[in-house]
Amino acid sequence: MPSKINAKDYVVLDVETNGLSSLRDDLLSISIYKPDDKKTYNRFLPLELSNHVETTYINGITKKMLKDKEPLTQEEFNKIIKDFELENRTILIYGNIDEKFMKNYLKRKKIKGFDKLKFYNFKHDIISSRFSEGNITKDNLCRIYEIDNIQEVHTGLNDCILEWQLFKKMNGNKLIIINNEVFEFNKNYIIPVSYLTTYTNFKYCINNFPSIKCSIEEVKKIRIDSSDIKKFENNISGISIEHLINSLLEAKDMNKETFQIQLENKKKLKKIGKLPSIRYEIPIILNRDGTISALFKRDEARVKEINKVTEIIKKKIQPLIDYIRHDIFCDNQIMSQELIINEQDNVLAKCDLSSKNAILEIKAFIPNMEKIKYQLYYQSNGRPIYFLQTEWNTKLKKGLIFTIYKVNIIEKEAIKVDYESQIKNKNLKVLKYDDTHTTFELQCKKCGYKWKTNMSKLQINNKCPMCNLEEIMRNFRR
Repeated sequence: MPSKINAKDYVVLDVETNGLSSLRDDLLSISIYKPDDKKTYNRFLPLELSNHVETTYINGITKKMLKDKEPLTQEEFNKIIKDFELENRTILIYGNIDEKFMKNYLKRKKIKGFDKLKFYNFKHDIISSRFSEGNITKDNLCRIYEIDNIQEVHTGLNDCILEWQLFKKMNGNKLIIINNEVFEFNKNYIIPVSYLTTYTNFKYCINNFPSIKCSIEEVKKIRIDSSDIKKFENNISGISIEHLINSLLEAKDMNKETFQIQLENKKKLKKIGKLPSIRYEIPIILNRDGTISALFKRDEARVKEINKVTEIIKKKIQPLIDYIRHDIFCDNQIMSQELIINEQDNVLAKCDLSSKNAILEIKAFIPNMEKIKYQLYYQSNGRPIYFLQTEWNTKLKKGLIFTIYKVNIIEKEAIKVDYESQIKNKNLKVLKYDDTHTTFELQCKKCGYKWKTNMSKLQINNKCPMCNLEEIMRNFRR
């Protein structure tokens, strides 16, 4: 593939620091690499905010190496800008720590010129889950691309060269990491809606989704008290409880169809490689009776413990099952893992439980509804939405609490109608409003005049300025 990257457009900057706070921790070194002519700059700086180097194990910099070093000066910084053409090139960084430390160091030293620099954090081009294992490192990505000279102890100049090689290999493409597999992202891939909040860097490449807001109301709470019920590691407890609920509801398993569609969707991505996993997950088989089986002999004892707890829950969970079956799904056929594809917005959503008349999402934690509202919106496909929260009774250190919420989602157009109902003057129409829902563009239905105002002013005066121009002028003259 022809390269999209021109080395003459970039320089690479990397800093080594004495911590993570650009205000409280020292900047220890500045390194710059000019990839077209291989010109380099490497400069140690003195300790000023601390008496000791705390990060030697990371960057190899010792207090002795910084002894007698002088701070950066305005003249030296001016020369760096000129020699490395910093005003005319994009400064590549991997992570925002480099830009923050440079900005605050120069500010502290009253050195001018930072505002002339243009940084590009290409870590934003790596789309990964915030629940990742911590294995999505620059070194691991370099290994996937077979980039040489990865060192255990990082140095600024070597990191600059590695970052340039990685950026060049990525060739202007974004990467997406799914279950430790690394792919080149492209627009043909249908995005799983749950990624929009858990894969934080999607916000740098997607912004075309409907404006919605949501609210919840509790409709049912069921407690299961038992000192024998306990939580296991690696989310295995959440998986086993969800599987038990599915089994007792006799939900139709849509996994086969869903998996095939997801597999075809993933084939649209070009696979680059796989990251090393640092977390052990217990491979299991889901049995029809609600229990699980270990795939490997080494996990059998642990799975036996889990099934023992599952059996206790099974004897006490029937009131919850009855409510879900009758009150939420109205005795209709229930599906597990139904897949909904919204072609207009290019997203797909997988439902925990659904029927023709409702959906039920199951979470083993108290969610931030703002972060899952789009997931619920696309799962519902216009159906009523319910949310089941499974909570471990940590206060009494025993048992489970199941809480069911009804979720209300309002789309932008409905929000507009809602605001119009709050305006006493029924001759006014809401045309637009900003994201904070405080500034409105209104139109008078009588004369057609348009103007902007806010809710506080509207509550004082809800008259059309054009229809009431004479009254406004009289008040002005007074």
